[in-house]
This record gives sequence, C-alpha cells and structure tokens, in this order.
Amino acid sequence: MTVLRAAARKTRTAPADHFTGTVFNDEIVTPTAPSRLRAAVVSFTPGARTAWHAHPVGQTLYCLSGIGRVQFEGGPVQALHPGDTVVIPPDTRHWHGAAPDRLFAHVAMSENTDAGGSTRWFEHVSDADYAVPPA
Repeated sequence: MTVLRAAARKTRTAPADHFTGTVFNDEIVTPTAPSRLRAAVVSFTPGARTAWHAHPVGQTLYCLSGIGRVQFEGGPVQALHPGDTVVIPPDTRHWHGAAPDRLFAHVAMSENTDAGGSTRWFEHVSDADYAVPPA
C-alpha cells in the first residue's frame, strides 16, 4: 500500500501556453508502471479554460464544484455542473473550463499511452468561441 500525503504535493499554476486565465492543478496520481493512470483536481477561475487539446487514450472529467463548460470540436458548448461526468473519446479535440462568471473544479483522469504520451496541445480557444452560450 502507498499513501500519497497531500502535504507532500504543492498546488501548481497551469502553464499559460496551454491555458487561458488562472488555473490551478492539484495532482492526485501520476503513472507508475504498470498503471498508466494520471489524475488531478483542476480548478479554474471565472473565464479560465484549456486550449484545444486531445488525449490519445481519451479523458474523463468528473465535475466537483461551480459551473463549467466543455466543447468537442464541431459540437455545441455544453454547461457542466457538480456531479456531471464527461467521457471524452480518444483523439477528440476539445476544451473545458469555467463559465465566464463562476469558479469551476473537476477531476481530470486520463491514461498515458504505452510509449508515455498523454496530451497533444493545439491553439488557444478564441474569446469569440468561448463566448458562445451553452446549448
């Protein structure tokens, strides 16, 4: 058994090259073979969001608090609420983040590939695309 103590891990600020606004990342677990699971609590300030990105093995988001947004490329923006789960298929371009006027936090879970790859990052979500109201 391994107990990963919260006090041993610091909250990190997410990098501006992959996020718009202020986003905090609290790591839950990183992959240790044979597991490939990566999980973190990601907390977004109002208006903060990821850039467009994709995961080769997919991603699951479990919404903890606040009001969020998610969009798959070519699909409508959707509102997210506490208790919602979003299952993102492999290699699906998408973004997620907070509503313009609300904090938002989710648990983000994904797996690395056998070769260690986890996320492919693309361009930032434009303010115009972000401003589209949820369906």
